[in-house]
Amino acid sequence: MRFKIFTLWALALAFMGTSCSKDGTSTTPIRDRAEQYATDIAAIDDFLDTHYMEVNPTTFDVEFYEIPENGTQTSIRNQTQYPLRDTLIAQDDINYKLYFIKFREGTQKRPTQVDSVHVAYKGIELNLDVFDQAVTPNWFALESLIPGWGHVFPNFKSGTYTTVPGQPIQFDNYGAGVMFLPSGLGYYNNATTNIPAYSPIIFSFKLIEVRYRDHDRDGILSRDERAFPLTNWSDNPKDYDSDGDERANMVDIDDDNDSYLTKFERSYVVNGVTYYYPFNGAAVDDPTTPNVDERRGIPRKFTGPVVNGVATPVEEDFTAPNRLRRHLDNTVTNVNP
Repeated sequence: MRFKIFTLWALALAFMGTSCSKDGTSTTPIRDRAEQYATDIAAIDDFLDTHYMEVNPTTFDVEFYEIPENGTQTSIRNQTQYPLRDTLIAQDDINYKLYFIKFREGTQKRPTQVDSVHVAYKGIELNLDVFDQAVTPNWFALESLIPGWGHVFPNFKSGTYTTVPGQPIQFDNYGAGVMFLPSGLGYYNNATTNIPAYSPIIFSFKLIEVRYRDHDRDGILSRDERAFPLTNWSDNPKDYDSDGDERANMVDIDDDNDSYLTKFERSYVVNGVTYYYPFNGAAVDDPTTPNVDERRGIPRKFTGPVVNGVATPVEEDFTAPNRLRRHLDNTVTNVNP
């Protein structure tokens, strides 16, 4: 499917995160979240049982229809070509059931909840009214959007693209799917001119591209600013604070509070030239670049000898996959000057 591409940086959807009614204000009282969730999930379950969908196998555009009386169409819940999935999301003391469907997972980059995504989408209410859509993909920072997006998109990957001079960019192999959100993972009591407060909603989407972010600009991507070993690839990097200073690693320039900035703990010096370890690297040196360890990942704290003021990590420091990297180890004292 071809899209004419443009970008929209740092902006959320016009309706996402806003609180306004037709006159620009919201006076909707806040309801009990457990009671509202019970209402929402019952409505979503009913929709899944009483509607069917038609999916274009090439573009993955999807349309929903109500099953007529005595109709023979297979409901969304019972169709098998694109199985209905669900996951539990713990938020606001509620265990939300979040339904979603994968039309295609995608082939390239998988986002975390703090990355930016390039997405084409359509948002509809359970009465099948379309309240927003973008046929041309836009850029969004997931952390600035409704919670449901941040929980669903890590299940998908971006795709590939080709460019031909004078023609629109062609995107292929992108992730595509649909999510069914209770209002607690959507806009809850926020209302706009397009959608009432407390609306369970549906988004179909295509994940075109992903841009990994580095919030604190320490050279370590925010997606990697997590404790190791990871227990779940979809863990939110905002939940990890290695030194307990109430600043998540992704926005903390000194992750282990040892007074050495993270960006310096991932660097080393050879003959007066500063090099940087990638977060993950090869276990051995690149033979084409002698004395340069750029293909090695961030090591543990330095344990090897110091030569000409440069500490040399032992081989074990690079090969243990679940090692405590030195920028997370507050016992590190031998750091390059």
